[in-house]
Amino acid sequence: MTATASTASTATTPLDTPDALSSDAAPAASAAAPASIDSASQERMNRVRQLVRVEGKSAEEAAQEVGVDPIIAQLWLRLPDDLWPAGRPAAPVPAFTRSAGSLPSAAPSSGLRRVLTCRVPSPVYDRLRTGENPLLEAAATALETGLALPLPEAAPGGWRFARRPLAVPVSAAAFEAIAQLAAASFNGDAREAAGWLIARGLGMALPLPTADELAGVYQDRAASVQPRQVAPAAPQARFVLPPRRRPETRAPLPPDDSAPNGDELRQRRDEIGISQRDLAAASGLSRGLVAEIERGRRRHVLTRLRLAETLASLARSK
Repeated sequence: MTATASTASTATTPLDTPDALSSDAAPAASAAAPASIDSASQERMNRVRQLVRVEGKSAEEAAQEVGVDPIIAQLWLRLPDDLWPAGRPAAPVPAFTRSAGSLPSAAPSSGLRRVLTCRVPSPVYDRLRTGENPLLEAAATALETGLALPLPEAAPGGWRFARRPLAVPVSAAAFEAIAQLAAASFNGDAREAAGWLIARGLGMALPLPTADELAGVYQDRAASVQPRQVAPAAPQARFVLPPRRRPETRAPLPPDDSAPNGDELRQRRDEIGISQRDLAAASGLSRGLVAEIERGRRRHVLTRLRLAETLASLARSK
């Protein structure tokens, strides 16, 4: 009876009593507790989502039925579907394989997503912005596609594009694959590796960068070609004025007394019987100039000689 009683008392002893938590049972109980708690929380969260999204109940009714606080139920409904490992589809396994033992662990293997700032080439960034899908969604899809593609060989020429930062949410599995690629081919820079994968996922044929490109000592061939030397243009010929011609030496004027004066010209005109207008027309001068000569206001010797010759010619014709 004593042994039976002791056995029964031992079997019915609660787990949370100090006797039950011995030194050997405590580690096993503490290790199993988080797994059971996480599993129970995930089942209740899935149940709340089913009641609200499938059966059409309100968040308060679903919370009351499951037995959780309505605020917790509201938070569960707002969480993304791929937050937990059970509700998230398996990430695609990258085509490249690396020795994981030699690489440091970049992130814990969980279902939580993290945001990675990717350095995306500028042509790829512009293509993501002008696409039909939202920018972050298109970048995440291109990143997953780039992870599934096989790795090309390292070659120069693919590092010439300018880069723009873009924050992209990635899963833990994808982050680990990006970290492995970064450690193997990008000097440990996960941002450059992620941007390179996004470009590959959008169909941009980029080789892996060379060591010189990563070190910053590579010079593109197009940039190293010296520009063609262009001959300097010939100076434009200036308009040069021809030298001024020296005035020819004129013949000296006849003496002033060789031509009649104004009074003598007027007397000859009256003798012939013509007017100043007719004399001006015959000599090719103006009537005003003829009047000025006769009055003595103009005394140019050549003009007086011209009028005298005209009067002589008119007198001979009459």
